[in-house]
Amino acid sequence: MPTPTAAPPGSVVCWGWNAEGQATPPGAVNGVSGTATDIAAGSRHSCAIQAGTGNAICWGYDFYGQATPPDAVNGISGTATDIAAGGLHSCAIQEGTGNTVCWGGGLSGGATPPDAVNGVSGTATDIAAGNSHSCAIQAGTGNAVCWGGGFGGRTPPPDAVNGVSGTATDIVAGNVHSCAIQAGTGNVICWGLERWGPPPDAVNGVAGTATGIAAASSHSCAIQAGTGNVICWGSNIDGKATPPDAVNGVAGTATDIAAASSHSCAIQAGTGNAICWGYDFYGQATPPDAVNGVSGTATDIAAGGVHSCAIQEGTPTVTPTATPTSASSGGVAVCHNGKRSIRVSADAEPAHLAHGDALGACP
Repeated sequence: MPTPTAAPPGSVVCWGWNAEGQATPPGAVNGVSGTATDIAAGSRHSCAIQAGTGNAICWGYDFYGQATPPDAVNGISGTATDIAAGGLHSCAIQEGTGNTVCWGGGLSGGATPPDAVNGVSGTATDIAAGNSHSCAIQAGTGNAVCWGGGFGGRTPPPDAVNGVSGTATDIVAGNVHSCAIQAGTGNVICWGLERWGPPPDAVNGVAGTATGIAAASSHSCAIQAGTGNVICWGSNIDGKATPPDAVNGVAGTATDIAAASSHSCAIQAGTGNAICWGYDFYGQATPPDAVNGVSGTATDIAAGGVHSCAIQEGTPTVTPTATPTSASSGGVAVCHNGKRSIRVSADAEPAHLAHGDALGACP
C-alpha cells in the first residue's frame, strides 16, 4: 500500500490497495509534471483529466486496455470534459463535440456507446461507468441512456428519466443497478437489481430530494438537498452505508459523494476534508493527510474497488500547455463543474447549463 504525502494543489492523491498501481497516480497528474480537474476510480484502475490540456490520463490494471485512453481523448486528436471508470472499461465525453468515447473490456457492450450519445444521433453532458455497463445523459434532451450488460435490469432506464415522463440531471452506475436525479424534482430514481432496496424517502421525493448521488455494488448514497446530509441505503456490511457524524448532519455535511464495493467517501462541507467509512483493510477508508485536513483538503473524490482518489484543493501549480485539437475548436465557452473552462457545441449548451455548468469561462 502506498504512503501518500502532501502534494501541490490540484494534484491527484490516492490511497488503499495498490497491487496494480491504481493508487499511484503518474507524474502527469500527481503534481510532478501536471495536475487534474476531474478524477474517477474503477475496480483496479483510475483515470483523471489533466489540468490545462484536458487530456485523459489513466493508470493501474490495463489487461483490457481500460487504462489506455484512445487518441480521441488523450490529446492526440481530442480531449475530455468528463471521465468515468468502471469494472474493465472507461468512458469520457470528448471536448468540443460532446461525443461519448469508451475503451477497455467490451464483451458486455459497456464500452460501446450507442448512437444516441456517440455523436451519430446525439451527444452527452454526463457519463457513468459501472461494472459492465455504462450510462450517460443525452445533450439537448436530458434523457438517461444506458448500454452494456443488462443483468438485473440495470439497462434500460425507466420512463421517469428516459424522456417518457421525465429526464435527468445527474447519473451514476453501480454493479447491477443505476441511479439518476430526476430533472425538475430532484428525486433519486434507481433501477436494476433491487435486492438492497429502493431510495429512501429522505431523497426519493417523499421527505426530501438530492443534489448528488453515488452507486456501488450493493449500496448507494446521496447528498440530501437543502441539508447537505449524506444518506446511504442498501447493504451495510462493514458499515459502508452508515455515514459518520462528520457528514450525516450531526457534526457536518457534504458537498461531494463517492461509493465503492466496500466503502464510501465524501468531502465535508466547509472544511473540504476527505471523509471515508466502511471496510478499511487496505487503508481505502483512511484518507491521507494531504486531503484529510491535516496538510490539505479535497475538491473532488472517487472510490474504486478497494482504493480511493481525490484532487487536492487549490489552484493547480502546474499548468501544461494544451495542444490544439480539432475537437476543442469553436463552440461556446462554459465553466464545467465549476472547475474547468471548456467549449461545447451550441446545441449542447442548454444541456450543460441545465446540468449546473455556467455560461462563460471559469473565473
